[in-house]
Amino acid sequence: MQKDIRSNLIRRYFKFLKPYRYMIVTIVGLGILQFAVPMTVPWMTKVLIDEVLPLKTSSWTLSKVIGVLGGVYVFGTAVNYVRQWVMAKMGNSMVIDIRFQLYEHMQKLSQRFYDSRQVGSIVSRILNDVNGAQNLVGAGVINLAIDFFLVLFAGFMLFHMEWELALLSLWLLPVYYLTFTNINVHIRYAWRSVHRQMERMTGVLVERIAGMKVVQAFNRERMELNRFKKQASAHYTYAMTAQFLSNTLGRISQTFQDFGGLIIWFVGGTMVIRGRMSVGELIAFQAYLGQMYGPIQRFSDVNVTIQNSLANVERIFEVFDIEPEIQNKDNPIPLKTCKGDIQFDQVGFDYVIERPEKQQVEADQKDKDLVERQKPAKRFYWIPPKMRPEPPPMILETRAALKGISFKANSGDVIALVGPSGAGKSTIINLLLRFYDPDEGAVMLDGVDLRNYDLHDLRSHMALVLQDNILFSGTVFENIAYGNPQATREQILAAAQAANAHDFIEEWDLGYETMIGERGVRLSGGQKQRIAIARALLKSPRILILDEATSALDAESEHLVTEALERLMQGRTTFVIAHRLATVVRADQILVIDRGRIAERGKHQVLLAQNGLYRELYEKQLKAMRPEELVGLEPLRHQA
Repeated sequence: MQKDIRSNLIRRYFKFLKPYRYMIVTIVGLGILQFAVPMTVPWMTKVLIDEVLPLKTSSWTLSKVIGVLGGVYVFGTAVNYVRQWVMAKMGNSMVIDIRFQLYEHMQKLSQRFYDSRQVGSIVSRILNDVNGAQNLVGAGVINLAIDFFLVLFAGFMLFHMEWELALLSLWLLPVYYLTFTNINVHIRYAWRSVHRQMERMTGVLVERIAGMKVVQAFNRERMELNRFKKQASAHYTYAMTAQFLSNTLGRISQTFQDFGGLIIWFVGGTMVIRGRMSVGELIAFQAYLGQMYGPIQRFSDVNVTIQNSLANVERIFEVFDIEPEIQNKDNPIPLKTCKGDIQFDQVGFDYVIERPEKQQVEADQKDKDLVERQKPAKRFYWIPPKMRPEPPPMILETRAALKGISFKANSGDVIALVGPSGAGKSTIINLLLRFYDPDEGAVMLDGVDLRNYDLHDLRSHMALVLQDNILFSGTVFENIAYGNPQATREQILAAAQAANAHDFIEEWDLGYETMIGERGVRLSGGQKQRIAIARALLKSPRILILDEATSALDAESEHLVTEALERLMQGRTTFVIAHRLATVVRADQILVIDRGRIAERGKHQVLLAQNGLYRELYEKQLKAMRPEELVGLEPLRHQA
């Protein structure tokens, strides 16, 4: 089973290489051509020492030897130049390809994946791990393949010159094998710890930089600096351990090579003294021996790259192994137009939370900022072990979010969702957008289960406006156009005007070309909301979702945003999560959600008369409202 897992990892990785197989063959072929230099130089040295310099009768002259060596050097330089260029092209192309596939896969993953991970740790997989993974071929496997041929050629020359001496030179291979097998296990685990600590550090760093206002407002700069220093120090310790182990293997390999050379000098020198070899042959033999030992020595250095890259590959496939929970059926129904009729039929949904078993939790709680150093299970190995980590034992915990939710919204209706925090209002919205699928029952659009529609088509008919809308770094124009990239400039300006955003945009020197900064940090809350509304208007959705879209605004901004929202809601099926009474009062249907169930439903006056949870929430909101917000609600207040 372990062998299958390991071979499957390698097989999957080589699928990434398939488009580059001709490049790889070219690189290996050019690398073999480079053998003209190491293969020719020792033999020419032998000729120079045994024939040319002693002035023996020979077809070789000093000028011929120098000419051959010069031609070989020029040829080797040209071949190496072309090889390095092809390697660079292949490496950069692979990075783009793997990043694209990984990012494409991440876009298909459900919100559950993003809810349980830091942004920085996800970014680390796409950037750091992909860079490391491409080195497995570019600086690892290809070099090994070329060195393998070099060992074969050098070994052939050694046995051709003196087979007994060649057999003696092979003494270090079994010793090196056992040394490499055991130290290499520790090297892989050490690099794995390095990368996991880097992910942990990146996750915290991105999170804290994004929340620097909070850090500074609460005077927590020193605390966060100490946290970063602790994480960086742990990363340094893990990295130095990995380098120490790699350096140890390299020096052991060097020692084997040196002692092997000494033995050959002694035995070969004895053979020269006895007349069995010439001086030139011994020098050439030592040169070829160095070329056979050289790849073994280099392998300890290349091994650092390989083990580092394999740790990156493991982490990439950890993401690829996560199956998208929300995806199309084999033959999804296209949805080019829709009326906007929504029906929830006995919908039940549980949030599933994965957590490690108790032992792992206790280990993790030692220090949340650090990852534990991973170590191999055995002290000594005769054969290389499987080193791909098994996922830790997990326990699934469920939390009921919705139970038996049933209601219908006709096209153009405004549905208000009210209830205490954690009641399940946002879960209903998440199911409507198909961020999750219900565990029980069905959510239907125009009489068809959402799961039967093409997911892209489905979401093309929906727009979302949040309390804290996400805007992207770029211009105002680009952020509004995000709702419909094919829209004309006139359509974008019209959407901004309908969203009450055009006037304040035109007041800026650059107007619609003004850069708004990451997440719109240069804008006020009301300005961000109105740009988000313009983005939604430009999409022209049939179904509109407003999630606390006005709750965090001042009175003036709220008036402008509300006016824009009312334009946006016209003729669209709208779901509103809001505490603002004016929106709730005018809703065609109010659903009071409590503990995952619909506790009450109906219009405003009917629910007030029931003296239930809705009236309780309504009266609490009345007391919390500002005087200017009560204008127009006086009769309702008296009835309450």
